[in-house]
Amino acid sequence: MGAGSKINKLLYEASFRTAIHTKNRHHRKGMERINRRLARSLTEGWDRQLRREEYLQVVVPYWKQFGRRPERFWFELAGSREQKMDPRFIPSDLYYLELLPYVNNLPFRWALEDKNYLEQRFPDVKQAKSVCHRIAGAYYDENMEMIQEEDAVRLCRERGGELFIKPAMYSGFGQGIKRFDPTTSTEEQIKEFFEAAGANCIVQEKIRQHAALAALHPDSVCTVRVLSLLAKDKVYIPLVYLRLPEKGSSHVIVGNEYNAEILPDGRLYPKVWDDRGCWVNAYKEGLFDETTVIPGIDRILEEVKRIHPGIGHFKWIGWDFTLDEDGDPLLIELNSTPGDHAQRVCGRPLFGEMTDWLLEDYFKNRSMEDFQIRGSWTGSKDIRRYRE
Repeated sequence: MGAGSKINKLLYEASFRTAIHTKNRHHRKGMERINRRLARSLTEGWDRQLRREEYLQVVVPYWKQFGRRPERFWFELAGSREQKMDPRFIPSDLYYLELLPYVNNLPFRWALEDKNYLEQRFPDVKQAKSVCHRIAGAYYDENMEMIQEEDAVRLCRERGGELFIKPAMYSGFGQGIKRFDPTTSTEEQIKEFFEAAGANCIVQEKIRQHAALAALHPDSVCTVRVLSLLAKDKVYIPLVYLRLPEKGSSHVIVGNEYNAEILPDGRLYPKVWDDRGCWVNAYKEGLFDETTVIPGIDRILEEVKRIHPGIGHFKWIGWDFTLDEDGDPLLIELNSTPGDHAQRVCGRPLFGEMTDWLLEDYFKNRSMEDFQIRGSWTGSKDIRRYRE
């Protein structure tokens, strides 16, 4: 490599580092501003002096080993359910800007999460039955054979009943989902549904959930969010909680929902997180009571442990399951960038018993450094060799 090429390479690397640093600083400031304000509202009744001493005596020494000193409000926010700070809580800026890109191969994210391919990726896992697909503007039947738009309309009309058309990618909280009855909809209306859903969408039959979940909310699917970490040749499940739509919402979650920790015996923790940013008592709100039990949680966890190793590029996944009317686990979707509010909902560190190991690995050992293509100057050895 000539002197000019070396200089160009150094300039490229320096400019790339500067761009990444600038972008991350912008995102970090935004996260700090929002979460600091939220933490302030949630900790109004706390003993400030006691919290300061706890922070200095417990939190600061723990993070000193990693060369960091995260601000106190991150731990007050994460521990707001029980008003207790655990030094192993993960600050949001560290989680989103550093740990997620470290444990997950994010350039593969949208291909992994595309709902059109979930049946192919997990053929032996129960899922909502598909009617047809639209991928990059082209139409396919339930067996992924290419068809015409008229055929897709015909398949919907032949299937009948209550159907749901939903975006296959770039969606969240049920946004963009349309419920329709093809027997009472015209062909033109169904085509309009496809057009509104976009070039990547899927049509599925209605999910008929278990009676225990239907009792909580009959008009929407209640989902069990399972967070799993693939590490040291094993799948760990640190946190599990129920995503419960608010009263009055219909068919899909759009906007607000309640998040309640699911205890090992299937009972629900009564203090639940409202997505508007506050804690509510589920018993007083009438969301559920002390007799409510979510059945089959062990079966869902076993299913997650079985299928997670099959997608090794993603060590950290948020799975959304429900229970069908027969009580079997039914996969709805997966999320390769699950939110960190789970530790707030469950009152425990995001990565559970593996927190110490993961932080040690990230800050010191870097054992996952070369397993992904990061698309940057710090990419895999093959990428670096090619550029050189």
